[in-house]
Amino acid sequence: MERWINRVAIVTGASGGIGKAITIALLKSGMVVVGIARREDLLVKLKNEVSNLHGKFYYKSFNVRNEQDIIECVQWTIKICGSVDVLVNNVGNFDLAGLIDETMEHAKMIMETNYLSGCIFTKEVIKAMKSKGIDDGHIININSVAGHYRSEPTKALIHNASKHCITLTTDTIRRMLVQDGSKIKITSLSPGLTLTEHTKSFLASKPEITFVRAEDVANAALYILGTPPSMRVNNKICWRNYILILKIYNYLL
Repeated sequence: MERWINRVAIVTGASGGIGKAITIALLKSGMVVVGIARREDLLVKLKNEVSNLHGKFYYKSFNVRNEQDIIECVQWTIKICGSVDVLVNNVGNFDLAGLIDETMEHAKMIMETNYLSGCIFTKEVIKAMKSKGIDDGHIININSVAGHYRSEPTKALIHNASKHCITLTTDTIRRMLVQDGSKIKITSLSPGLTLTEHTKSFLASKPEITFVRAEDVANAALYILGTPPSMRVNNKICWRNYILILKIYNYLL
């Protein structure tokens, strides 16, 4: 991780769970992190928590469903920090509305939050990297095991569909970057059921269920960023307390 010291990462959904764990891990590694979330009070609390860590923490509070806000966030990051070297698309909502009770507006909210916001962030960050001559940047999309096969519960239909979109889009953008001759890397990181503030009470009632900790996912993100520039990690799945790595190293041509 030495090459990432003092370099700049944007982490969406940074105020809790996996996003918070990744933010803290990057700061401990000496990176400059811009944390994104809707609730400014949680971002302020996080800023106080990480004040003694090696890296620098900035934050922006806005709704990632607003495209103009995303564009302005990337521009603001470049103005304040000088560049964007890493993007972690983590923000997301879990959904159990099912199909029969689903509405168009609710489904749009899930897709815009879980999938489309990451697409816009990715587009803007790639443009920013290219304009700054950054050819070793890295984009990590926090996906899910539900993005790789039909997963239970079936009521999570729209959520799971949004994760399948991430799987396809990540691989397509990877191919696009390779075809362009770029060494910017993009990785899909897919946790299984993860212990967070939102799942804590559910998991406490079902002790038979194994889970991944948010810190495990953060360690997986550090592993991905720590790989040599000449290698790519295309997909990485964190599931049931062990790490299964798919397509680990594809050597760049």
